Amino acid sequence: MQFNFHGKRVLVVEDNFLVASELALVLEAANAIVVGPCATLADASLHLAHSDLAVLDVSVSGQHSFDLADRLSLLEVPYVFFTGYDREHLPERFASVACIIKPQPPALAVKRLEELSREAGSLNVAELVPVLRHRARTMLPDAMAADRLVERTLQRAIVDPTPMPDGARIGPWLVRLMEEALQEGRGHFMN
Repeated sequence: MQFNFHGKRVLVVEDNFLVASELALVLEAANAIVVGPCATLADASLHLAHSDLAVLDVSVSGQHSFDLADRLSLLEVPYVFFTGYDREHLPERFASVACIIKPQPPALAVKRLEELSREAGSLNVAELVPVLRHRARTMLPDAMAADRLVERTLQRAIVDPTPMPDGARIGPWLVRLMEEALQEGRGHFMN
């Protein structure tokens, strides 16, 4: 797998030394600057404002990382959960956050994080189309239905009566439009 974070700072919040070390190795191989790994939420909190992306375990030294995740969201720092907890254990507000379940390899969490990085960092739609196609294929099992979802998302972006907010990034805005399009017409995308 070939990833490239182009020197972005990635906060790793993980209290298991072996898992944290493996995450750090995969991230460093992908040209990321690893912040941490942090084995406590207090330590991780010190690094939030200086991080471009983050990988969070849900349970860190016996405490849930949900407040930390909320703060990352407020700072518009993309993150993924890499945890032993099932998605059902996450509060509803994290329904759209990627959750990679251990013992999946850390490379899967890094792959998803790199996709989020591209979504957040892209400045034009042409760069985002492959990212949107991949995201759609995680939402719909049928490739043609996923492509129709991407097409509908781009149509929505053109005719959306509420334009992209000032200061917003195009990637997250298009992903939000995609999620709305899927909610409104899931049956229309299937063959």
